Amino acid sequence: QPPITVTLIGAGNSGHVCAALFEENTKGRVKTQLLTRNPGLFKTKRPRVKFPNGDVQEGMIHKISDDPAELIPTSDIVLWTGPVTTTKEVFESIRPYINNQKTAVGTIFAQGLSHLLAQRTFGSDVRFFALRKESVIVGAKSSIGVMTMNIEPGWIKSDLEPLFVVQKTGKWEPAIDVLPDFCPIVFNPANQIIHPARYWALFRNWRGQPLCGEDEPSEWLYRGMDEVAGEVLVVLDEELQMLKDAYYEATGAEGCKSVIPLRDRLLDQYGDQIEDTSTLAKMVGTNKAYSLAKTPFIRTKKGVMPDPNHRVITDDIGWGLCALVSIAERLEAAGIHTPTTMMRMLIEWHQNLMGKEFLYNGKLRGRDCADLVLLRPGDALELVAKPPAPSRPNWLSSADLQADEDRIGNPNWLQPQPLCRSLKGRHTATAAAAAAAEVKPGNFLRGRFPHEFDDFSTPRRTQPAAARCRSASPGGGRRARKQGHRHQLS
Repeated sequence: QPPITVTLIGAGNSGHVCAALFEENTKGRVKTQLLTRNPGLFKTKRPRVKFPNGDVQEGMIHKISDDPAELIPTSDIVLWTGPVTTTKEVFESIRPYINNQKTAVGTIFAQGLSHLLAQRTFGSDVRFFALRKESVIVGAKSSIGVMTMNIEPGWIKSDLEPLFVVQKTGKWEPAIDVLPDFCPIVFNPANQIIHPARYWALFRNWRGQPLCGEDEPSEWLYRGMDEVAGEVLVVLDEELQMLKDAYYEATGAEGCKSVIPLRDRLLDQYGDQIEDTSTLAKMVGTNKAYSLAKTPFIRTKKGVMPDPNHRVITDDIGWGLCALVSIAERLEAAGIHTPTTMMRMLIEWHQNLMGKEFLYNGKLRGRDCADLVLLRPGDALELVAKPPAPSRPNWLSSADLQADEDRIGNPNWLQPQPLCRSLKGRHTATAAAAAAAEVKPGNFLRGRFPHEFDDFSTPRRTQPAAARCRSASPGGGRRARKQGHRHQLS
């Protein structure tokens, strides 16, 4: 297989792990590059990762830079490994250097409507993939879910999956499974409902002053979750399921079928690691996979304060609950009502903590909504599941239809033999046909006459093409036998 160049954006934990895995996982096929704001911090280009069983794997970073112009244009894959809350800024920064025909852009932590952000930023023909975001898991994953836009299924197995398969385990895993649409990512019953419920419960007694003594929250984010947080989480999960069901009824999106209630998801994914399954709070609080996460807060001399800038808040409010409420508001505009009372309460509480305004008079009309990626009032509901594939411009479709009609007097040597016939007789330029006709990608109209056009609109010759066709054939000047079949090209 041909070598590929992968540029990782972000030098955090996930970026470091990916850089350590790709070299050996692909047997040297991948050239790994790192785009980071602090390239000077890397004293070695040989990052290492340690597996739970004690094994160590070493990678190779071929190039490190803080300049996207130096790395992005040569990349086959660009993988954003940082927090979802900064995805918008990163995508806008690399947009000038992305070639949609060459480069696939992906996120390792997909959440909310990140696929809409990719389309709005890079265009409808962007080659985009999103790995389904999961919580921290003790041990290896046997599979990873992915959804794509404008990417052929074979590419997932040939180029993407080998990046993450740790072959030294003796198993081909984690395998990458293609999801039917983006709904399992958008409606994922995970952090976007667990974190808001838990953080509100931990700091529900906060009144602007540091908490201390009995009011000081637990240092553990999940461990020992109380029933207050658990009851809020139950309601959030109910609202999420009702929202998903309403969306499925409206669109029939297949991915909704795999979005199961949080309790079922926890049992399915962590069953043997959960000690107490009596309540949802106990399931989260006794899950060994969650036990090491600590509560983000700011400690002062007088006690502790909530941390409004931590990912637990910024990711799961702006890119979680706000995105879900935007879908609910769009459904409501279509005459489909679904409750989001608890979601809105938690957005209100957290936005006050953050000093933001997303909800205004109970609606997503606040001044800071512009910083988020939401389903807009005029957007099609289907965009949540999967944006439509890019279509050809109307003028190009019309030109192709006219070009496919018979002309009186065209000599045989002018027939487009290198192009294959398909789609009810329409001409489609496949890769093989383009190669046979010596057509460069994106310039199929040049065909067998590369001297004919500088671009799609400026002919080098002044004589109209139809006139040349008529003069090249004895019958070229006669009137068409059928009305409506005389064509003048310019």
